[in-house]
Amino acid sequence: MNRHPIEPITQAQVDEYRRFGVVCLRKVFDRDWVDSLLPVVKEMVASEGKTGLLPTAPLRHPARIYDAVREYAFNSPLAEACGQILQSNEIRYFFEEVFAKAPQSDEKTIWHADRAGWPVKGEMVPSVWTALSEVTHANSLQVLRGSHLHDVLYWLFSPNAKQMIQPSDRPNHPDGESLRDHPDAEYLTWEMDPGDMLVLHPWVLHYATGNPTDKWRYAISTRVFGDDITWAPRPDCLNIAGIGFDEMLEGEKPQGPLFPLIWSEDGRKEDTSKYPYGFATTWPEGAYERLAERAQINSKGFEEMLAKSGGPTSLTLPFGKSPPQ
Repeated sequence: MNRHPIEPITQAQVDEYRRFGVVCLRKVFDRDWVDSLLPVVKEMVASEGKTGLLPTAPLRHPARIYDAVREYAFNSPLAEACGQILQSNEIRYFFEEVFAKAPQSDEKTIWHADRAGWPVKGEMVPSVWTALSEVTHANSLQVLRGSHLHDVLYWLFSPNAKQMIQPSDRPNHPDGESLRDHPDAEYLTWEMDPGDMLVLHPWVLHYATGNPTDKWRYAISTRVFGDDITWAPRPDCLNIAGIGFDEMLEGEKPQGPLFPLIWSEDGRKEDTSKYPYGFATTWPEGAYERLAERAQINSKGFEEMLAKSGGPTSLTLPFGKSPPQ
């Protein structure tokens, strides 16, 4: 398995990430990486989460269970590629999750930016989306080019946020379709081979259609921390297994066994053997089924919730460091 990107990272790719808010890196991983991860991902999807992972997030944190995913997270070319794209001196691990779309699926992922989910301040917390199967323009992620230049903290309907009153200074999910006919708006999609990798800025707006092809689309998405990241917990953020908000000291950098240094420009890495296996609790019988049923109910209520709060936020061009009107 290769430990460095097969294709070296170029200045043109660094510049593209800064301008577009996303870059597609070709041939980061060799086929051995893909072959080691695919059986794990297929097992996770086929078992509907009943592999010892969290019932509340059955495709998240597989590095807690599977050695192949730990190896990918801590010893693959991923961290080096991210460090060079971000121009960060260090890269720390955050977490990972699996995405899978069944053949002929019409399941969509709403337009959103990842920023609101993370309990941190800073811009160096990208989503690193690695293709484990062929990706076509028809089932690719879609990214609204340059939308990361809007400095907007949207209200993300996370499980925590759904139990809160939306603050007046937090605009709703953006209406990513509102600019489809605008001559200056560009919606990016990609054809990708297994082992190619997208790096998405945490502020960039993105979306996923269903999968109209006859093949499964598999990917693993990893989040990492760069130099400018410090803790900034908010109650509406996603819960991250193993670390509570009271452990996130405002303004301090993430450190410790859950957030090991996995790459640095000067060659330093931390021992990742202390990264935990498993979780702090076990699940009662029937927990997966009960939570899956609740998740279906909650997902059906999203559009109604959005409508009650005024509907999606319209977007304007040009993008810049100011909120949309």
